[in-house]
Amino acid sequence: MNTVACLVCGGPLTVRMARGRKSGKPFLMLVCSRDGRHFRGFVSDQRYVKQVLARVSGSEGRAQGSAASPGVGSRGG
Repeated sequence: MNTVACLVCGGPLTVRMARGRKSGKPFLMLVCSRDGRHFRGFVSDQRYVKQVLARVSGSEGRAQGSAASPGVGSRGG
């Protein structure tokens, strides 16, 4: 996975979900993990944001499903 460095300190940027104040639409926010005042950038393309959120929620579901007890799951086990 590629990492993007902060323009001020060189630390890694963290990706977080944010919501528009008025619209309530989801955005992706890139923020400096060392000091959030250094850099904050927003991705507002709704089609791209929805794709990223779907990919993240899908990977979280698989991670949670793998930790389930034996015999418990969606396949009727």
